Amino acid sequence: MKELYSILCDSSRSVSNLINSLGRVERYDATQVHCISFSKASDIVDGINVRFTNMAKGYPFQFRGFTWHDSEMLYLCGEFSENSPLHQTIQEQIRNQTSGFASKLFVKTKYKNFIRQDFADFRLHWMLFVVWQKCKGNAEFARLLSQIHQDAVIIENTTKQRCESKEVWGCSNHELTIYRDLVANKVVEQAKVSNPKISKKALIELVAQETGKINNIGIFTGQNNLGKILMICRDCLIQGVEPPIDYALLNRSNIYILGRRLSFPTDKTSMSN
Repeated sequence: MKELYSILCDSSRSVSNLINSLGRVERYDATQVHCISFSKASDIVDGINVRFTNMAKGYPFQFRGFTWHDSEMLYLCGEFSENSPLHQTIQEQIRNQTSGFASKLFVKTKYKNFIRQDFADFRLHWMLFVVWQKCKGNAEFARLLSQIHQDAVIIENTTKQRCESKEVWGCSNHELTIYRDLVANKVVEQAKVSNPKISKKALIELVAQETGKINNIGIFTGQNNLGKILMICRDCLIQGVEPPIDYALLNRSNIYILGRRLSFPTDKTSMSN
């Protein structure tokens, strides 16, 4: 674990090591490594509102001449990105929702049997591409991500999720989750006694502040691919370089967004928007 910690702290090697680790199961010992985990947009860690979930509102960006409310919506379009009238219709429905959460709940669920059969082959670099578009297209998100110190491991805490891909994109840490739940219950009880009229919003913020102070418990286990992608983007933003996205893979995947095939950069070309 100390070896992993030293690798992550070496900014000159961090990006390449993180790229090579995509798809690999990790074990992050929170008692040894500085872990910044998130699961909801209200989470606060180290005094920072770590709104890193793809469904977090407030980070719109432009891509292909359209405004995307959040990165989840564009990512979901990749699942339905074949050159077919059905997939284009599904993408339009995804984009017309008010949020990625709504897109996933109302559109993906309805059409899940029509997801590209080869999507798992390119989904990691598609996610990296999508998150990087958000970094380039929304200065506030880029600023938030850049302020996370490079000695910190960013982790999506998916302990309470029920989906099959929970430990593909994030990690589980049951010991930390149980302890935080105990603290949250105690905070709620005390807050309601001291202020019976406390608002739901204020209560959520108070719980987030107190539970966010507890980080160095348990072991996070999972592939943590979203966390790794966020760390790749963080390091690239700090270093002022582009992430090493596998554009050859994305080109071979023939990804169509809203009726047009995406053309990704090669050594001699730039991406066509």
